[in-house]
Amino acid sequence: MPRDYDQSAIPSVYNLQDITPYRDEPGFEQVLFRGIDQMVGFSQVTPEKPDGEPHTHPYEQLNMLVEGRLDFLVDGERVELEPYDTLMIPPEVPHTSRAVEGETATLLAFWPLREDRLEATTYQEEFPEL
Repeated sequence: MPRDYDQSAIPSVYNLQDITPYRDEPGFEQVLFRGIDQMVGFSQVTPEKPDGEPHTHPYEQLNMLVEGRLDFLVDGERVELEPYDTLMIPPEVPHTSRAVEGETATLLAFWPLREDRLEATTYQEEFPEL
């Protein structure tokens, strides 16, 4: 696991609204930010996002809705999040989400460090090149 960092670059501050999205799809934009052992996704979800098939991954995901409303499908059960609602998704549990009609949602998703998404954080100067 890549854990080295440039101590001379700490503290480092990034405004995630200024970072080019790692994922930029119809109705969905996501920027990732990493720490040494953690990662956060900053996502904007609009009603234009097509319904996605549920997916799984081998790690826990914590979510916090910052604004808007978001409809989650977790293990076949629908839940609607409102601002400041939090939701935990255990490892290997199928899930997907969509914006509630007419609303743009801002979501923070927290994971352990995901090596499959490190390329999305190359803008961070405190970590050596991958």
